[in-house]
Amino acid sequence: MQYHGVRLRSTGYRQIIEVHLLFPYSMSLGEAHRLATLVEERLALDSEMPSEVTTHLKSREDHSEVHHVQHYTGRPDVCPLDW
Repeated sequence: MQYHGVRLRSTGYRQIIEVHLLFPYSMSLGEAHRLATLVEERLALDSEMPSEVTTHLKSREDHSEVHHVQHYTGRPDVCPLDW
């Protein structure tokens, strides 16, 4: 599993976490959903404040074909560091 598009926001009393999870195309939706649920639960447990976690499940292999326009990646468009 890979990830991108991590977004963190705070409403003052809770944190909202959003992340895109990329799974192998061959993985069943049921298995991807099971793993995403584990990620959601773990992120919420490890947060220092009450958290609402949302995951978006994506296929790793055809992601760029499906999304013709790059969406938020969680990284600046230009960065002097080698990510």
